Amino acid sequence: MSNSDSEDIQVIDKVLAGDIEAFSVIIDKYRDKTFNYVYSQVKDYDETLDITQEIFIMTMEALASFRRESKFSTWFYSIMVNYCKNYRKKNSRYNVISINSSRGDDEYDLQLPDERENPEEEVIMNESLRIVKEEIGMLPDDYREILLLRDIQGLSYNEIAEILDISLSNVKVRIHRGREFLKNRLTARGLI
Repeated sequence: MSNSDSEDIQVIDKVLAGDIEAFSVIIDKYRDKTFNYVYSQVKDYDETLDITQEIFIMTMEALASFRRESKFSTWFYSIMVNYCKNYRKKNSRYNVISINSSRGDDEYDLQLPDERENPEEEVIMNESLRIVKEEIGMLPDDYREILLLRDIQGLSYNEIAEILDISLSNVKVRIHRGREFLKNRLTARGLI
C-alpha cells in the first residue's frame, strides 16, 4: 500500500470514528481532479461546482460502505464517473456508442509542441489546447470518458477497468479507438 493510500485510510478511519472535519483532507486531495473531470463532462462552471460538491457529499455519506478491496482513489473515482454518467443520461442530447471489440492493444501519444518562449507561439499553443479540449468534448461518451481517466486523470488501465466495470482488454480497445478517433479529428483540423 502506498503512502498516499495509507493516508486516505487513516483519514477515512477518523471520519468513520466521528471526526467529520478530517474529510477536508480528502476534499483537498481530490478536489482539482474531480472538478476538472466534471467540467470536461458538463462544460458549465457553476454546474461543475455543484456536482463536485455533491460528489464529495455522496462520498462522505457512503464511506461506511467502502470495503477496502481496492484503493480509496479507485472507489472515489467510481463514484465520480457514475455520477457524471447518470447526470449525462438525464441531460443527454446524443446517443451512447458501445464498443465491444477485444483487439487493438497498441498505443501512441498525441503530442503538441510545448514552446512558450514567445507570445505568438504561446497564443498558438493555447488555441491548440482549446481545440484539443473541444474535440475531446465532442467524442462519444465511451471514448471521452476513458481518455479523460487515462490521459487527464492519469489512472492505470487496471484502475479504469475497475472504475468502469469493464475488462482490461476493453479498456485498451476503447483507449486505442478513442485516440485514433481524436487523432483523425485533430488531423482534419490541421492540428497534427
